[in-house]
Amino acid sequence: MAKENSVSSSLIASATKVLLRVAFAFEPLAPTGIVVVLNRQLSKFKDEGAIEGYKTKAKRLGKYHYLLEVDLDVTGTQSIHLLSNLFPRQLSRYRRWFHD
Repeated sequence: MAKENSVSSSLIASATKVLLRVAFAFEPLAPTGIVVVLNRQLSKFKDEGAIEGYKTKAKRLGKYHYLLEVDLDVTGTQSIHLLSNLFPRQLSRYRRWFHD
């Protein structure tokens, strides 16, 4: 029984090492994946009317370091709604000026 645990834990450890090596080999493709995920989420917000439009860019600066640019087109009421959802505690003291 003890040998089975050591064999299974050894297999899991070696499989983890192989999967990590494979995953890190594709790390330079991460900016493309990041842009795809951002575009999907932002298109949902656009369809709901939370934003008017958007542009996204991602650039790889170095290993595991990326520069992300998200340009949102919003109206005044949309910006107040977005800010109140992003920073609810910070804007709570100004609630009388910001009504949804």
